[in-house]
Amino acid sequence: MKGKRNQGIRLLAVFAMLLVCLCACGKDSKDPKKNLPTSEGFTNDVLMRVGGVDVSYAEANIYLQSMREEVEALYGSEIWDLKFTSEGKTYSALMKDRLLEKITYIKLVCHMADEFDVKLGADDILNVNDYTQQYLSGITEETAKKYGITEDLIRSIYNDNVLAEKTYRTITLNADTSYSEIEVLRAKFYYIYLKNYYEDADGNKTPFTDADMQTLRTKADGYLASAKGAQDFYNYAKTVTEAGSVEMTVGRADLKTNSRTAAFALKKGEISRVIEEEDGLYIFFCAEEKDEAATQAAEEARIEELSRAYFNALYDKWKANVKIELNQALWDAM
Repeated sequence: MKGKRNQGIRLLAVFAMLLVCLCACGKDSKDPKKNLPTSEGFTNDVLMRVGGVDVSYAEANIYLQSMREEVEALYGSEIWDLKFTSEGKTYSALMKDRLLEKITYIKLVCHMADEFDVKLGADDILNVNDYTQQYLSGITEETAKKYGITEDLIRSIYNDNVLAEKTYRTITLNADTSYSEIEVLRAKFYYIYLKNYYEDADGNKTPFTDADMQTLRTKADGYLASAKGAQDFYNYAKTVTEAGSVEMTVGRADLKTNSRTAAFALKKGEISRVIEEEDGLYIFFCAEEKDEAATQAAEEARIEELSRAYFNALYDKWKANVKIELNQALWDAM
């Protein structure tokens, strides 16, 4: 319930922002649809069809402005005309591609809801109605009429998003989300790092000579001996390391082969030997054999990854058999 309510509140903010954007996009202040172009087989208020279901221009704009708000919050409004591909495609064009994918996804997953007998429950419907009324209470009748914003449209958008999320969760209940403890285990280590290269002001690296490496190994052996005698490895490591940090919480896959084997063989409180990697020498201290919070987060991420892969396989099959039609003239002008 809380997650759905937060989703609704976010959409309400997006819808409110849409009013400003529609004012800027409309070519006729009395009827924003009046001068919009269209392609054969479409009216100028329908942007696309997914499996025979019409998607209105107004509905697509709501999704577009939601995405626009997120991007501008991160990168500012200057990003739209920047070219992001070797072919010179702007970020604005890339976002329209994302919009097409997003709308297709929502509509198609709502189709899938029927196949898997997923329906909105009483609580879902109450929330959708609540969000719809909250939004409508924030605009005037004149504004709603001017921009084609109807109660049915707003309710439909909320319905679709809640239903799509519920369908995803229902379908993924059948996913095989088994995993090994080894792949999700996260341990906490303190470590000392010594680089095996010189670096100039421009960041160019020159590997140590054999003589340099012998000196480095002798230094590392001395640090190892001192670390074993220190009461506090963490504070000692801070005085000698050449890394920006002396702490890491990692899984096996996050470490290079030599470090992985040595570090994850340690028990809590144990110190490794000096380990050589391509980028330098390491000495590890095991602070926690299993970091509970990090391991739990890794477990949840792995389950979601497996669930998403299962769902995507089904989704791709559905998408391959659904006809998607685009009002190209209106799309180009959007």
